[in-house]
Amino acid sequence: MPNLIDVLGQLIGGLALFLFGLELMSTGLKSVAGTRMQALLATLTASKLRGVLAGAGVTALLNSSTITTVLLVGFVSAGLMTLAQSIPMIMGANIGSTLTAQLIAFDLSGLAPFLMAVGFTLHAFARRETLQQLGGIVLGFGLLFLGIETMGDATRPLRTFQPFIEAMYNLSHPLLGILIGAAFTAIVQSSAATLAIVIALAGEGLIPLETAIALVLGANVGTCGTALLSGIGKSAEAVQVAVVHLLFNVLGVIAFALVIPQFADLVRWVSPSAPELSGLAQLAAETPRQVANAHTIFSVTNTVVLIWFSEPLARIARWIVPSRPGPHADTSGTPRYLDPKLLDVPALGIARVQLELLRVGRENLNLVQHGAEVATGAQKPDSRGHALHDEEVPDQLSTAILEYIGRLSEDTRDEREGQQIVDLAQIVMRLEEVREVAAINLKAVRDRQHGAIAHPAYLQSDTSLRFIEKVVANLERAIQLVGQPDDEIAKAIIADKRETDTLAVSASEQLMVGTPLRSREDVRNFRLASNSIEQFNEIARLSRAIARSTGRLDPVKVGKIDLPPEPGLGELKTA
Repeated sequence: MPNLIDVLGQLIGGLALFLFGLELMSTGLKSVAGTRMQALLATLTASKLRGVLAGAGVTALLNSSTITTVLLVGFVSAGLMTLAQSIPMIMGANIGSTLTAQLIAFDLSGLAPFLMAVGFTLHAFARRETLQQLGGIVLGFGLLFLGIETMGDATRPLRTFQPFIEAMYNLSHPLLGILIGAAFTAIVQSSAATLAIVIALAGEGLIPLETAIALVLGANVGTCGTALLSGIGKSAEAVQVAVVHLLFNVLGVIAFALVIPQFADLVRWVSPSAPELSGLAQLAAETPRQVANAHTIFSVTNTVVLIWFSEPLARIARWIVPSRPGPHADTSGTPRYLDPKLLDVPALGIARVQLELLRVGRENLNLVQHGAEVATGAQKPDSRGHALHDEEVPDQLSTAILEYIGRLSEDTRDEREGQQIVDLAQIVMRLEEVREVAAINLKAVRDRQHGAIAHPAYLQSDTSLRFIEKVVANLERAIQLVGQPDDEIAKAIIADKRETDTLAVSASEQLMVGTPLRSREDVRNFRLASNSIEQFNEIARLSRAIARSTGRLDPVKVGKIDLPPEPGLGELKTA
């Protein structure tokens, strides 16, 4: 009888080695591939097939279906893609996750010491950062196979332990095997860990294929737990993505659970065989690859069938988790896109900062637009009394963004990404200044005028209107550049400095000439209008600074980011 405590300790140790190796591989892959993710994600909405391929590619490169799900949550919440458009990528993520199982099914334990030696040497002593990251990948690969070998060695004594053998064969009952696989995967939050243990047991001939299939099916359900947990406290759209992921896997598992014996026969037929062996030796030689192939066939077949039902799946998810729209749905100071899970993929974290900055910019644009309407007499200052209250939202978002940027900078080694992070921090500060200037101007007008325009001629000359329209339009274009950088537009905003300054001077001169200063009240009104011109000129300067800071940013390449038409930057007209 084997010492079960020793077996358990060695099994846990092997699993720890496997997970640590997987983490090293993932970290290296994220560093190497992260900068290419935005280009790959640009294919998402083109077609269902390309969405599946993109999902598989992202998951295979980043070695994490969880990160893929997090990305989709953000894109759907941002309105850059619909829930139905995200479904092919969810399905593709399942296919991408099968790569790990295919890799660990190879018996490369003999190469593990060499892989670890080469990987450690590169990781510790290479001068180039790319070689260091490559070394981490190779080192993780070696540890992964060492963990598999350790788990196999741990379970080898169980070959002659009859209670364990009977328990494994009893797990061939579909429901029991699925429940155990789902529970274990949900606990360790890694379907790869479940597959590693199943393949280790299969490599020792301790588990029949039917039992392995049931456990693999359960792992596909259990892996949805992480996505569901990540949706807690998020928007309805975020939870809908996680629900679609769960529905996709549950429907597939139900279908395959009904035909496990026939599915096992198919897997044996398409997988390599070892007819020269018999008994446990034959099981040990054949079953690991069969397990990996079963996982792949399940994911591919499930995708091929359910890809045609993307819209019904989306409708079911919306029915289970209905959206909660409201008048202030996008005015919360809580970040919507700054997910901590993306901090170790700086390229993707930077894209999330850009999305969040668009929210700040949108709120600031609302405030500036309202101030422009008040200053020109197009609207009374009290007709939107919430405008000043709304300025607290960008302040909260700015704080959260700066904190996120600080955490991003800790894990960023790429020089270009480091420059982008600095530029984004500058944009945050400039947007804060825009808000402060606009709020001061609007508050001064409100306090001074008490709901009525003091003198309808002050900022209603053609020059004043043209000046303010240009300032607000350039601010809108500068904010747009945060999500969709464009050198030509940025240069045009910067080149407008001469015209803007000229218009500001002309507006001030016309104000001086056309303003009667017969009383103390006239003087106060003159100062108020003159200060408004100076404040709008300051906003113009800040818009140019924002435009300059967008030159090194990459576009968020999923769909086209458009600011909502809510501010309505048409011609300013007097009341």
